[in-house]
Amino acid sequence: MKKEYDLNKLKRRPGKVKVETEATKVPMSIRLDGSVLAALKTEALRLGIPYQTFIGSLLHRYATGEMVEQVSGGVGARRVICYFYIKII
Repeated sequence: MKKEYDLNKLKRRPGKVKVETEATKVPMSIRLDGSVLAALKTEALRLGIPYQTFIGSLLHRYATGEMVEQVSGGVGARRVICYFYIKII
């Protein structure tokens, strides 16, 4: 590995930059109870993954219906199948 690189020699790729808008990460702020965040971090550590990746995975699984089951009780009634309850304020 070189100590220095000459970045002036780099060339741009032709055409537009290709970005899948659905695949991009969007920064956001949420407020969680300290105990909930601690439990999420503990579980992520146990699984060996970063806690933000773990939270993103939980939210993705919920949004895609993987962590919910339809129950009677009206339109859109669902029961969360999860050990962690994320309180989004």
